[in-house]
Amino acid sequence: MSDKRVLIVGTTPDYVVRIFNKRPDRVCFLMDQAYRWDFTLNAADPDYLCFTDLEQFDFAERSIRKHFQRFGITPDGIACFDCESLLLAGFLAVNMGLPFPELQAIALARDKFKARTIWKQAGIFSPLAALSSLLDETLTFFRTTGAQDVVLKPISASGSELVFHCTTESEVKTDVNIMIESLAERQANRLFKSVCIEDSDLPVSDPCKTWIVEQFVSGPEFSCDFILEDNRIYLIRTTEKVMAPNQTFGSVLAYIVPPSYPEGFSPDQLPDVLKTAATSLGFTRGYFMADLIIHNDRPVIIEMTPRPGGDSIPDLIETATGFDIIGAYLDLVCAKLKLPVRVPRPDKTVASINLYAESDGLIAHLDANRIHSLPWVKSVHLKKEAGDIITFPPQDYDNRLIGYCIISLPEDEDMNCIAKTLMSHVNIITNKSYQWTTSSDNA
Repeated sequence: MSDKRVLIVGTTPDYVVRIFNKRPDRVCFLMDQAYRWDFTLNAADPDYLCFTDLEQFDFAERSIRKHFQRFGITPDGIACFDCESLLLAGFLAVNMGLPFPELQAIALARDKFKARTIWKQAGIFSPLAALSSLLDETLTFFRTTGAQDVVLKPISASGSELVFHCTTESEVKTDVNIMIESLAERQANRLFKSVCIEDSDLPVSDPCKTWIVEQFVSGPEFSCDFILEDNRIYLIRTTEKVMAPNQTFGSVLAYIVPPSYPEGFSPDQLPDVLKTAATSLGFTRGYFMADLIIHNDRPVIIEMTPRPGGDSIPDLIETATGFDIIGAYLDLVCAKLKLPVRVPRPDKTVASINLYAESDGLIAHLDANRIHSLPWVKSVHLKKEAGDIITFPPQDYDNRLIGYCIISLPEDEDMNCIAKTLMSHVNIITNKSYQWTTSSDNA
């Protein structure tokens, strides 16, 4: 008898274990071969882990087909939680005859400048923007467009990685130099690979040599998950984003549900804008995450990708409402999700707050048990432990995150003050004298 399972393409060991614990009888994983010996995966059944080179699509397909045959597995759907693995997931879906968002649309969504261009053509408001690969080009945009308050960002990264806010020429010069150096260091990163888009007259750019410079748009930020099905939008969740004041630009301090929208904005605007944004890229069905800013009472889409929201969002939503985002997504990809989805509105304000390391180096000691003594803390989720390395931007933007807390938000409390209180209950010691060693150093 065939063992039907959803194939999850990509993702990291911590997410594998998390998903496997939720649906041990429903999932299998195609993973980067670099994780083959990761001890975290000891908590998952090895029969449902297939390791391969995720950059070689044909080889990856042969690997997973052999794995299916060996263990009697039949793919019941394909899912993906990582932007860098979406194209591979789409490729496998096409070849296996399984539903997944369209490859061409994924490629367009992965290129933020192309997506922005298409959205503007579809009538969605977007800030002035241009591609740049030289300091002089970026300075010219800064000086001549009337947008002397600009944001620099990579074409294809995610989150706050290499995102800079510049208000002076001096800041532009400094940040462009960081951008040039940092992009060159990311040539082996799958997030920064060039994506070929067929039948497109839009320019092809190297993500490791080119960036976007765009007019800064002010306003509160939000994040949402939605499903596109039968030409309809089903909103799953919307969370308010609180930005971290002492971190790099664009870093998130907290997510909050339910969100508080600015006066004058109606969330009823969201479904039409999200539908136009998704369908203009060529999507016809799928589960999506979008980041947006409310500017002058209208939504400005910053990013859209055909996967669920990550970070602490699934835990936040499940704690606040009881709704399982990951489970709903897995049900959708194998046509077991019944629409419309009813997500309860939380009766209290709940937030997930990120805990950022205050110094880099080797973690010699980490203890967050004292956080549990705070009456409004509902759960603590650590991503680091003793022996791990903390690295700061621009080398790495994710590595500085120790973990996050889910809290029942105290009334009239400043989020930054809450984060400081939480960190005051974390005992972490880092050894800054620790030095990386490489095989060449040891030779």
